[in-house]
Amino acid sequence: MFRRVRVPLALLLGFSLIAGACGSDDAEEASTGGGESAATTAAPAATTAAPAATTAAPATTAAPAQEEVATVEDHLGDGSLGTVEVGAGEEIQIRSLNAISGDVAFLGIPNQRGVELAIADYGPIGGHDVTIGTGLDDLCSADG
Repeated sequence: MFRRVRVPLALLLGFSLIAGACGSDDAEEASTGGGESAATTAAPAATTAAPAATTAAPATTAAPAQEEVATVEDHLGDGSLGTVEVGAGEEIQIRSLNAISGDVAFLGIPNQRGVELAIADYGPIGGHDVTIGTGLDDLCSADG
């Protein structure tokens, strides 16, 4: 009994998945049937074109006021967590403590490479070169 129901049900499910995949993604094409529905779908197209015209207008306005322009100092914070002074010509060194040897090196080496890629991708900060320095190994073992 179950085989008699399972096979046609599986075929029906497969056919419905194929029919759904081959169907139209555009709702307007699927709903066209008469002249009245075509006129109904044409009206929203005219209303959606109007907001696009209004959003293009602010692009031709004047430059923002001086107080609206963000400066570097806006992103530095208030210094409540402390500050780091980097002398002229010195490098900024970012350290990363990873397990790059031992049983769990397969976890730490990709992290180390990710830090290296991020430093290479971002580039200099404030005119200072950024390096990772000497790689630090936390010598983590599988035992902890």
